Amino acid sequence: MIAAKPILRQIITHSPKIGRGKKQSWQMLVLFALLLLPLAAACQGDIGGRTDGWNPPASKDGVVYVGTKEGQVKAYDDDGFEGVKEVWAFPSGQTQPDIEGVYSTPLIVGDLVYVAAEDGFLYAIDKQTGNIGAKGWKRPLGQPPELPPLVAGPAYDSVNQQVLSATDDGKLYAYNATSGDEAWTRPFLAGASIWSTPTVANGIGYFGSHDKKIYAVTLNDGKELWQYETGGVVAGKPLIFDGKLIAGSFDKKLYALSLADGTVEWTFGGDRWFWAGAVTDGRTIFAPNMDGNIYALDRNGNLLWKHDVDASIVSQPVVTPRGLVVAAKDGRIILLDTSNEDLGLQRELSNLTLADTEIKAALFSDGESVYVGSQDHEVRRIEIKGGQVVMWCLHTEDTLCRN
Repeated sequence: MIAAKPILRQIITHSPKIGRGKKQSWQMLVLFALLLLPLAAACQGDIGGRTDGWNPPASKDGVVYVGTKEGQVKAYDDDGFEGVKEVWAFPSGQTQPDIEGVYSTPLIVGDLVYVAAEDGFLYAIDKQTGNIGAKGWKRPLGQPPELPPLVAGPAYDSVNQQVLSATDDGKLYAYNATSGDEAWTRPFLAGASIWSTPTVANGIGYFGSHDKKIYAVTLNDGKELWQYETGGVVAGKPLIFDGKLIAGSFDKKLYALSLADGTVEWTFGGDRWFWAGAVTDGRTIFAPNMDGNIYALDRNGNLLWKHDVDASIVSQPVVTPRGLVVAAKDGRIILLDTSNEDLGLQRELSNLTLADTEIKAALFSDGESVYVGSQDHEVRRIEIKGGQVVMWCLHTEDTLCRN
């Protein structure tokens, strides 16, 4: 532990300096292993793990895209109960280095799939061919040494037709979505690492940082609109709801801030850290907490109900027509009734357990189906109808699941 103390000290002050090179790869491992150490017992263990990503999936137009733990991006044709067939893998061939891993969900816009990778590059991949080719790009240009990993996911700004990329060393870049050209003369600088995937609305990007702050940035010029300082790291993706920005902090509070100037409208306190971002069905806010609870709040921050899944929640949940789907870190997937009645244990409509694995990647839904990436290199499509039915399961290396 002696060698880890400087890293731990940086974590406590929320300003880690983590690089990408092989000689520094242990630092990222220590970061994940120690990030929850000060509250380890209270938070039911850490979310530590290897530095090869979280296997996040996304789906569009019958194709599933996965940032794999093998260090590739793969596309699969989705034939429902008939299974899936690999279409392409990026990069392909043994002569090309892999991208080391992916933590955040791929972003699909037009003809391109945007992937933020652990090797520090943002990739725009032609979704038809599975390579950079004439349409795609990779940024930053060249081979800069010791790039910080990209933990936050890419975000699309439809007003300025830009893709945002936030880095582990506290920079926010904006790239032209088609050409990859930098949109600003210099990146926006936060005070520490950015793990929070930006939320974009009306040409403004909102995100949190390890410097404990929540930022609003005007995306036409990369200038700060406002900032608000919480009492802890802000790692989750913010939610826009009812004219407010909803963001959780490691100070155990959920904040509702004015979109216009960042003033506090209300706060709500949980028992542990708000790591994963909150979601909404348009009526209720559902906020997952590291204490294992899903807190359901009304638009004024009043508690409607809470439900304990008995394990920390790292993965952002999804709302489906059948209810709220929550992934507990210990591998359980729970479908919850979202009504505001006092349902007790009957709130759980179904419960599916993935054996001997963990779920850390954000869930992805395209309606009746939910896509789940797990730490055992497997991805599943689960149909949500009265229960949970696994339509297919693939291993991103072998294409066949153990089960």
